[in-house]
Amino acid sequence: MRNFLTTSSKQSTIIEPGHGASGTLLAGEQLRIIDVGGQQVFDIAFFVRDDPFEYCDLIYSLFAVGRWHLRIGDIVYSKRMRPLLTVIADTCGVHDWIGGYCSRDLNRFLGTDQSGCREVLESEMQKLGLDPRSLTPSSCLNPFMNLPHRADGSWPTLLPVSKPGDYLELRAEAPVVWVGSVCTMPPPVNGLPLTPIRVDMVEPLSDDHGITTR
Repeated sequence: MRNFLTTSSKQSTIIEPGHGASGTLLAGEQLRIIDVGGQQVFDIAFFVRDDPFEYCDLIYSLFAVGRWHLRIGDIVYSKRMRPLLTVIADTCGVHDWIGGYCSRDLNRFLGTDQSGCREVLESEMQKLGLDPRSLTPSSCLNPFMNLPHRADGSWPTLLPVSKPGDYLELRAEAPVVWVGSVCTMPPPVNGLPLTPIRVDMVEPLSDDHGITTR
């Protein structure tokens, strides 16, 4: 298992599949999203703390860099092009930066009548007193999801390549609120068995993040 205890953790949350969590980051604070067991997708949305209707906008963020994925040093912008987050570490290198989430509607379309990450995210927002209508597909990042964009125009869903202990780390550039959900969709979205995600607020102890820039 990859050693992800290279920082001082201020707060650590273990989130089980089908469940959610939420938190707040001040400017300069860092959030590490850890795939504890490997091949597990996490959905996480970010909103400006003082104006939750200003959400992170992944489409604008991708347009700003001119590619389908973000790398170390790239910025996640809000819908008003305010810098909200910077990617500062990534030991996996494969995530879905397009945005979106599973939902009861999508699951019904696929033949299963069960709730999805959208319902979990909306529930977490309601607990914080936030309007669930602020949640949009482009506000929601999907760490560890593997959706390659191929030259022939195809967009297949493949099993995640993340290993146990892989992580994505983001630094807040403005005060933000986040809500997250551990996805329960079957393979190839997730591997089996479904496993928890760990979310840490961290303080760096060194510059060695074991990063990749794929």
